[in-house]
Amino acid sequence: MKTKEISHSKSFKQGAILSIIVTVIAVIVLNVVASYFFFRVDLTKDKRHSLSESTIELLKGLDETVFIKVYMEGEGMPVSYQPVVTKTREMLEEFSSYSSNVKFEFINPTADKTKEEINGIYAEFAQKGLTPYPIREQYAAGQSTKYIIPGAMVTYRNHECAAILIEQDFSNKFPTEEYAYMRIEYNLMMAIKSLVKPHKSDVAFIDGHGELNMYNTAWFGSQLGATMKYFYNVTRDSINGKINCLRKISIADSTAQTVKDNGNKYDLLVIAQPTQPFSDMDKYAIDQHLMRGGRILWLIDGTDAALDSLQERPEFMAVPNRTRLGDMFFRYGVRVNSNLIQDIGSCQALPVNTSGDLMIFPYALNITHFEEHPITQKITAVRSNFAGSIDFVGHSEGLTKTVLATSSDSSKLVPTPAIVSLKVGLAKPNPEEFGLRRIPIAVLVEGKFRSAFDGLLPIEFDTIKQFNYLRSSSETKQIFIADGDIIRNYFDPRTGFYPTGYDVYTKRFYDNTEFLTNCVDYLCDNNDLIELRSKVFHIGLLNQSKVADKKVRQRHQALTIGLPLALLALLGIVVTMVRRKIYAV
Repeated sequence: MKTKEISHSKSFKQGAILSIIVTVIAVIVLNVVASYFFFRVDLTKDKRHSLSESTIELLKGLDETVFIKVYMEGEGMPVSYQPVVTKTREMLEEFSSYSSNVKFEFINPTADKTKEEINGIYAEFAQKGLTPYPIREQYAAGQSTKYIIPGAMVTYRNHECAAILIEQDFSNKFPTEEYAYMRIEYNLMMAIKSLVKPHKSDVAFIDGHGELNMYNTAWFGSQLGATMKYFYNVTRDSINGKINCLRKISIADSTAQTVKDNGNKYDLLVIAQPTQPFSDMDKYAIDQHLMRGGRILWLIDGTDAALDSLQERPEFMAVPNRTRLGDMFFRYGVRVNSNLIQDIGSCQALPVNTSGDLMIFPYALNITHFEEHPITQKITAVRSNFAGSIDFVGHSEGLTKTVLATSSDSSKLVPTPAIVSLKVGLAKPNPEEFGLRRIPIAVLVEGKFRSAFDGLLPIEFDTIKQFNYLRSSSETKQIFIADGDIIRNYFDPRTGFYPTGYDVYTKRFYDNTEFLTNCVDYLCDNNDLIELRSKVFHIGLLNQSKVADKKVRQRHQALTIGLPLALLALLGIVVTMVRRKIYAV
């Protein structure tokens, strides 16, 4: 009996030693294998801890060190912004896990500095693009204002760029802290990409045909030219019959009087609400810009209807716009119709009188129906006035046509000429008249276009060889939007201009700026910026109403404290039972 016990004990010890050895070997093998494979699992609903594919691709492609100095550090950072600081640190650690070329540190730039030194530091940061951000805090004794450096400086190959990590949401949809929290990856990657892949697209707003002036496009122009200055150069240009004004022309041989065509002067043309006819030469210049791979964002009104007209009189006659662009558009596969959309399923409210009373006006669309596409990610509502419809026409060979935005399921078309009256907003609509669904308002056309002048080229153009006429384009893109008001911003000479998409009557912000920015990014092949900007998630704060509920609080306390203890107790019971069974004689 004793010999049997000794044999059983010896066997158990050998088995235990063997188990330990196998476990150690397995751990070593797993670590070696894991060093060649990297993955993480994000269990959050909104994927807040997952980097975008474009971010990962850029980080893995880094061949030199990117050094990031974050200046949101120290006791001066308000408690409300600590989640932003924590998220920034976690984000940079995530960057480093994908690329060993990402180095970062957190610095308190004003530590142990005198007031004069701090002022000098603030001035230096302001020159670099990190203007100190004022934070107002309320105390029992009153209010105080302190300043923080709202971001980081990113350095790559002796070049640096500011990454602003704390910024206000001009639409007021999110508090500053939450807005900064959700845009950390976007703002960091904006800076990194501008250094690693420095390329600026040249964008030109075209003038000369009654287009919206610089004041009425000031907000969107500033968003591209200032906020996104590392990616876009923005200017205005007039064609005025100069066929080569959209091309880079140089002298090839002064003796022979020959010129060299160096391609397009601009990557993207923005043609915003023209009201006057385009000459053949102007159309030719735009057409050949497209044939050479240029991109165009068209914001075209099919009629002359304008909301300003109703401020002067209760009704007006809407007639078709005579821009002479219809033949070009037909060759490009679309038709912007000379009609107006009424939509009772999704429209805006307008003031009836000076007292501020509002009425639903079916010509003032609140566009809320968008097709699935990168451009329309996270776009919820776009403000529009007197929009028309767009049809796909002509041949589709070599072209991909995509509808981006439409009216609602309760729409109708009003052909012009037509009388537009405020009374339409006061009358009770007949639902049977609004039977049209999803009328296209904005479309995207991509592919190889045929020139609008193919077979129709005026003889005076064809005989001048230096024009280098092209009959078909390389791969390129155009977006057509049947309402120029979508890009218009309200301008007051006394107070300046308001954001694009801001309704001065209802004080509501729409997504016009975001939608148009996505259009420009897509046309200029900056799809990764759309992906980063479309991320929306919130700071994970406790629900204060539930925290205040005693029963809810006790239930969560039982789960978070009692459940782990119960699991440990259960594990102890199982281990004890197993040991008893093993050592049972």
